[in-house]
Amino acid sequence: MIDHGSTDGSRRYLETLGDPRVRSLFLEHSGTVARVRNVGLLAARGSCIAFLDSDDLWHRDKLALQVAALEEHPECGWSYTGLAVVDERGLEIPSAGGCPEPSQRGWILEALINGSAVAATSAVVVRRTLLDTVGWFDESLPICEEIDLFTRLAEASQVTVVPGALTLCRRHPGNGPWPRLEILACRNRVYDRLIAGASSRRLRRVCRRSKRQFSLAHLRSLRVAGLYGEARRVLAMSFPYAGWRPAWWIGCLKTWLRPWLRRPTSGPTAGR
Repeated sequence: MIDHGSTDGSRRYLETLGDPRVRSLFLEHSGTVARVRNVGLLAARGSCIAFLDSDDLWHRDKLALQVAALEEHPECGWSYTGLAVVDERGLEIPSAGGCPEPSQRGWILEALINGSAVAATSAVVVRRTLLDTVGWFDESLPICEEIDLFTRLAEASQVTVVPGALTLCRRHPGNGPWPRLEILACRNRVYDRLIAGASSRRLRRVCRRSKRQFSLAHLRSLRVAGLYGEARRVLAMSFPYAGWRPAWWIGCLKTWLRPWLRRPTSGPTAGR
């Protein structure tokens, strides 16, 4: 277990544990999640690696079912479960993007890229040999480090799935959201790595399409929130890869024209 500079008494609790199976590591808070995960990987001794963030929950049989699934499918180097998103009270948030019954198994790289496969760090178990082959978490990524790792796992190996929401990912004010522009910049780095190393023209097309769609989704969310300054920065970031796609140019017009059209009029004719 890794205590990443906690201030809620977690360290005192961990220091009282007498179970020899539990080893606790104490780090100063660095703000780099990838570094914290890599410290844990360096200390881990098992043939399979599982991750559990402090605010997430596992079903009691999750690990046993995933290890059994990997033993049953030796061609698969990793496994993931269904997941649900819950609030701070543990109540499910149905609209938050969970996936209780994942159906994507085997070679899922394309599904991860286009979003039809959904995985979370706490839902994954990976063979140590595969993890050492593809590399650990990229510490230069402040966020999206798990997406980068999952795509590298999916490039190198098939995956097996354990259905059912055996992982609960907690969403609360203390764990986000990250600034949208930082999310977009880090996600684009993942797409660019995939495009640069893609072995097929089809995969490059899928990456470029997903990159545009992700930017458009951010653009829409910023407009809905009335954050037109940030929306214009997204336009500037995405211009080099937008091409002549009509959706991007329509988004461009909405972003520049809507604030001007909504500007209140003044003078003696206002309100007529």
